[in-house]
Amino acid sequence: MRRISFFFIFAALLILPQSLTAQYSLNLTVLGGLNTIDFAAFTFTNDLSGTPRIFQMDIVAPAGKKIVIGGNLSWQKDGQSGFIPIVNSFFTRPFTLSTGNRTIFNDQLGGGDILFDQVDGNQNIADEILKKGKPSGVYRIQLYLFDDRRVKLYSSSPVDISFLNPAPTLSILNPRENNSYDVGNVQAQWTPVLGATNYIIRACALQNAFQSPEEALSSGSPLINDKNVGKVETVNLSSILDRQWVGGQKIVLLVTAFVTGPGGGSKLPSPPVIFRLNESGSSARAEINPDLVRLGNLLSGKVSQDFVTKLLSGQIPADEIKITDDKNKSLSFSEFQSILAFWELHRESIISINYLAK
Repeated sequence: MRRISFFFIFAALLILPQSLTAQYSLNLTVLGGLNTIDFAAFTFTNDLSGTPRIFQMDIVAPAGKKIVIGGNLSWQKDGQSGFIPIVNSFFTRPFTLSTGNRTIFNDQLGGGDILFDQVDGNQNIADEILKKGKPSGVYRIQLYLFDDRRVKLYSSSPVDISFLNPAPTLSILNPRENNSYDVGNVQAQWTPVLGATNYIIRACALQNAFQSPEEALSSGSPLINDKNVGKVETVNLSSILDRQWVGGQKIVLLVTAFVTGPGGGSKLPSPPVIFRLNESGSSARAEINPDLVRLGNLLSGKVSQDFVTKLLSGQIPADEIKITDDKNKSLSFSEFQSILAFWELHRESIISINYLAK
């Protein structure tokens, strides 16, 4: 009989921990929409407001039984294989579940009845992450349930949260799309790019209503020809012109950042912006034929400057200009446009220019 009694007592001791464990559980779920959070989401401190909500804990425990949430947080840098501890361990103060189950979000930790009692963190690693501005790499969270004596009751499965470093972007803030600006004062401003050593400006005039911004920028007669303005994010475009622009023109602007890196670095272009030029001091003016502006820029320094100025300012309309070939045959304006495009790309092909004023 004594042996039988001992057997039943021993069996009861084996069954008891299993039944207790079955009363406790902690399920960790990572929430969506993590592209806009910052490192504050991984800060374990009391009374911190505005923490981004990134995960939830569904906890089951006997009602009225004191429990403690604990865990750790580690980080895997981009391109590396191992994890570095950020928070070696943390423990909350004991608290109870009034109904035996409760859903707790990470932004509720450190407030209300769930205050932190102990946090053992790696400040150097935390500072390194803060300097990045946004989370990057992979974060691994492991959570546990303890009783009020910190005897472990349940372990959640570790959860990894991956953050892909977003590709850098460059946007032109000013001039704004389709807005008008004084020819003598066009202030350009763009968003800074991390790691950029300098910015390059290119501006070209739209040659007709059907030309795309990309076609205009690839033309051979830029008004601002890939000007390196250094490491600044604002410049007066009117002060860095390579060729004169005039009121009435529509301009395509492109800003490109040069970013240092492997293989000598890379170029990051902005989306192009189209804006309109007004005469100095005016709010609007009549359209100037962009092909005549192109012709004026091509003839500058080769014929009467008074004629060039009138072309550029729109004082000479297209119907007052007659263009002939070497056999005195008149050319249509479409033929002239094709020849003009060729001249702009092959200026060395121009042997001589004869200008006859009438």
